[in-house]
Parts: sequence; C-alpha cells; structure tokens
Amino acid sequence: MCSAQNKNAPFATLFSSDAFNIKGERIMGRQAAGNSYLKALFHEKYDNLALYINNIADDPRNERNSRLIGEFLNEFSGKENKTKVQLLPYDQPVLSNAYGGIFRPDPNIIPLAKQRSYFGHDSYSLVGITHTTASHSIMSSIAELVTAPILPWDAIICTSQAVKDTVDVIHDHYFDYLQYRFGATRRPTFQLPIIPLGVNNDEFDNKRNRSGIRKSFGINDNDIAVIFVGRISFHAKAHNLPMFLALESVAKDFPDKKIHFLMAGWFPNDTYEKFYKEDAKKFCPSINVIFVDGRDQGKKIDVFSSGDIFFSLTDNIQETFGLTPLEGMASGLPVLVSDWNGYRDTVRDGVDGFRIKTTSFPEELSKLLAHRHDIGMDTYDRYCGYHSQFTSVDLRETVEKFKLLVSDKDLRIKLGNNGKKHAKEKFDWSVILKSYNELESELTDIKTSGEKFEKTYLSILPPDRLEPFKIFNSYPTEKIHQKTRIRKIEGINPFPISEIRQTESINFAHSVLPHEEDIDNVLSVLKIDKDITIKNLLSETGISKSEIYKAITWLLKFGYIEVKG
Repeated sequence: MCSAQNKNAPFATLFSSDAFNIKGERIMGRQAAGNSYLKALFHEKYDNLALYINNIADDPRNERNSRLIGEFLNEFSGKENKTKVQLLPYDQPVLSNAYGGIFRPDPNIIPLAKQRSYFGHDSYSLVGITHTTASHSIMSSIAELVTAPILPWDAIICTSQAVKDTVDVIHDHYFDYLQYRFGATRRPTFQLPIIPLGVNNDEFDNKRNRSGIRKSFGINDNDIAVIFVGRISFHAKAHNLPMFLALESVAKDFPDKKIHFLMAGWFPNDTYEKFYKEDAKKFCPSINVIFVDGRDQGKKIDVFSSGDIFFSLTDNIQETFGLTPLEGMASGLPVLVSDWNGYRDTVRDGVDGFRIKTTSFPEELSKLLAHRHDIGMDTYDRYCGYHSQFTSVDLRETVEKFKLLVSDKDLRIKLGNNGKKHAKEKFDWSVILKSYNELESELTDIKTSGEKFEKTYLSILPPDRLEPFKIFNSYPTEKIHQKTRIRKIEGINPFPISEIRQTESINFAHSVLPHEEDIDNVLSVLKIDKDITIKNLLSETGISKSEIYKAITWLLKFGYIEVKG
C-alpha cells in the first residue's frame, strides 16, 4: 500500500478507455498492460488519483462524459474503494503538476510537449512508456525525442533492457547524423529509466479447483498440461511450428505420458484459426492441442490454473517485454521461453525455468525487408512476420529442457515456486509503483533544481527507418557471421522441405523465402558429423552471401541445421 507521505498516485494518467479496455475482439499487449496498471492504481488505495482527459469530445466537465468515465472506472475501483479520482480537462494540463506531471501509456509524448509550451516547459513533467517499438510511427516518435522540446525532467520508461538498447540505437544513430550535418555537440538530456511492467499477483494465486478445471479440458491428474497465453499469431507473436515440432519430439520420448497444449488467446481471423488447427494435426499429432478464447479473463485464469509448464517461443521484433511469462510465474508454473528481449529481464535461466537460445536474421536480409516495408510493398504485419521467418529458437535445446520438466515433477515444483516468489517480490505492481513514485520524486527534483530549458536541434534524417538488424541487435543470444560453424541435424524436423514450405504459416512469406535450389545446394554440402564455417560454405556452394544467409537462417528456424560453438 502507499505510504502516508505519498497520498497521491504517481502522475496524472492520460485517459482513453481504449488504452485500458480488454473486452474487445482484438486485445493488444498495450491494452493488457494498461488494464493491469489501472487496476494496480486503485488496488494501492491512494487518497487521490488523477486522469488527464486529452480529448475535447470527452470533456469531463460535461455531465454525461463524467458519468460514462465513472462507470468505466467502477470496474477497476470496486465498491469499497475510497480513492478520489480527479478528472483533468484537456485544456488544463498544468493541473497535473500536483501529481508530478502527465503519464502517457505509450512513448509519444511529443504532442504533449508541444502543448506544454503554452504553459512553460518547466510547469510539469511528461512521462511515456515503451510497448512495441517496431512500427514506423513509434520509431518516429522515439527518434524525434532528440529534437523535440523534451526536457531533463521528462522521461520515457523502458520496460526492459532490450527496449532501452533499441531506444539508444535510434538516438545514437540520429545524433551521429546531427553531428555530421550540423556539427551538433550537445545532446539533449531526458530520463530513460528501466522499469518493468507489473503483474497483479493476487489474480493468479491458484485457489481454484485445479483438478476440476483440468477435467473440464479433458486433462487427467497425471497428464502434462503445457500452456501458451497471448495472441495466437505466427506473424506477430510467436511462430507456432517450432513449438509444435518441439512438443511432438518430446512426446515421442514419453509414450505413456499424455501431453496437452493449451493455447489461450485469440486468432486474427477465421483463416488463421483454420491454419493453426491444420498445423496442430499435421505437425504434433501426438499432442492434444486445445485452443481457448483468452479474451475471456475467467477462461484465461482457468488455463493458468490448469497448467504444469508455461511455454512461449516468442521470435518477433514487435515484442518488447512479454507480460504472460510473468503471469505464468505468478501462477507458480515453471516457464520455458525464448531468450528474446524482455523475457531476459524477467525469467532467470535455470531458476524460474529455462531461456532458450535464439539466433536472428542477418543485416543484409533485414535491410531488404525494411526497404520493402518502407516503400509499401509489405504491410507492417508482413514486415514483422517476414523477420520472424528468419529468427530461430534452438529446437534441440528446447526439446532437452522440455524433457527435464516433463520427467521431473519436483523440478517443476521447485522452478514454479522460485518464479512465484520472484514475481511477487520483484514484479508485483505494489513494487513497481514504488519505482514510479521514486521517478516522480526524481523528476520533480530535477525540475526544481534551476536547470534551464535547452533548445532542441532541427531534424532532417529519419532514423526511424533503420533495419531491425541494427535496432533489435541485442534481442538474440547470438548472431551468425562468416566464422559461424553449422552442421546438419536429424530427429527434430522429419518433414521434407518441399512439404513444410506449403504450410500456410510459411508459404505466406513465399515472396522472400530462400530459393529451393539454394537450400538443396546448402544441404548437399552440410554433414551431420562435421561442421563447416559459413565462409567455407560460401566458397563450396558459389551462392551469393545474401542468399546463403537467407537459406541458413531459414533452415535454422525450422530445425534442419544447427549452430555449433
């Protein structure tokens, strides 16, 4: 709970019901995070909480608007909550200073900074927060912070070290250009604290009838229930085939153990649902794959209550933090996840579960895909999905770690207990909100220290169009290069390449996939018992560097080859 010295909730939160609503047909990560944050503010029972209504149409001085906002907030506050909510109208943002400034639940604080000029830039602080950083609009808003009227008492909260690295790459690239173009020597200073998203642990405290819920899914007490929670989308979240292949491989070693895979989430459309169900039957026939509507929060909690292992091989550049592994940990489950972006900050490898090595796309390919998206050839969804096609999670390691968890109940309990404690002590919203309060105090101290406003520099180069190879280069465990040694592997993916390429979740990227003749050429040179450097492979195949990297990363993705050493 909040201390007696801090009776106001930190910052006046920019309010739009869409940012906190998780009842729609399509729930995005930012909405789930916003919903969780708003719940936490009321749960902390602050005396006063402010919402800034930055929309003329929702002016809270209008009685109807005020009533509608109040009805929406009732879902979060509960009947017994005595927190006083102050609705700040769009034309009086300066009132936010009593709460430390305005918190916008995305990184685009530049419009607010421009509006602040009417009141004086030292009148209140502005705070944003990162979610996905892969889209052009978000990258533009991050880049333009360098030349926008953003002050030392403003901040962008980075939810993970990986996303902080992304922000730094964009800013460094932009400032290097400003130095070259204008001889700029002074970098603007604003704060980039790393504060993770939080979780309301009480929601996942499994006091439900676990046995009864499992039976409702057709899961017996001695079966293994593996769960995935999130958007069920191969182009925007985690590709399903590596997960299906890994589970099927594990099932072969446990013929007497029934394994279920519950995927709780939502499909982008009916076509995707058809693809997934067909893939499940084809690529993991030994696994009972159950799709659950994760938009229903009750069903989502049921899935967490039923699980034995949380599983997510996220491989997408639009992911920055990853809230669901934390929810799995809060539920007392061991987690098996990819070593990718924010997962690295939350899941302790070998302590709460296991993080699996990832290998990402090469620069040449990434630049090509970035160019295609920039000129409008590919949509944002395809841009992310195409990069995912060339991001691999080590399937051999996945299978090995899965076998450990399936075979050792005591290990599952140990890792699950560790994760539950870790989620409670480090990531509960009551802990995270203390960091928000500390940030508010820090920004207030900077603002009142007498530091003068610094004029920003003009902007010409758009650094928000960098290829993901540079922007997201801290995401993977390792990156391939000409000295990388690779070899062929067997036993992971038994399907012929010509057949697997016809799978809709792969064929959708046919316009950028490697040529089949190049794949055949590479595989004809590779051996199971002897590895070779990519440099030597280039020499032996005669394939161009860009095409051979494309073939290698795609083969890595689907378990036909592996990186050695």
